[in-house]
Amino acid sequence: MKKVSIEYAHIYTNNHITDEQKFSIDILKNITKEFDVEDVSLVVMVDDYSFPDPSFDYNEFTSWLEMQGYKPEKILRESQLIPVCDHILSLIEDVKQKMQIVDYVKVKKYPCSLFVASWYLLRLGCLESDIFDPKFVSEKLINILPMSFKPFEEKAFEIIKATQFADAVDRIENRYFEGRLMA
Repeated sequence: MKKVSIEYAHIYTNNHITDEQKFSIDILKNITKEFDVEDVSLVVMVDDYSFPDPSFDYNEFTSWLEMQGYKPEKILRESQLIPVCDHILSLIEDVKQKMQIVDYVKVKKYPCSLFVASWYLLRLGCLESDIFDPKFVSEKLINILPMSFKPFEEKAFEIIKATQFADAVDRIENRYFEGRLMA
């Protein structure tokens, strides 16, 4: 088990590398100084669900990250989390909260907050899935995100707190930078 899993350079598939990813790398440089390299797992989430674009070049993005000196151990596409999201829904103990999310999924699609909760619980080892190798499980999470993501992060924490993994929230730290709301 790693000491910390750090998410950085979150990107939407309908987007290109921007200042957001560059700011994220700058913050990552400082964070990684706090840990021994073998204690850190670097992960990236690519949102291919909210604004899907099949022309997104994963190889180009990965190459750019590597040129910055921070090649992730794992890049996960948000759409891969759908089965985990369904599992999380089955774990939510607050019936009202569960029904609100289920209704939202039926009318629109899976909310960002549910993807976030799933992603975090996988990285902390609270849940298992074939899409996430247990060797990347960590004791603590640090997520480098635009400030505009904060409302979604707070809703994700509410989802996590409504499951038997409520204490997992205490092992998640978000470091925000100024950024826009949508891709």
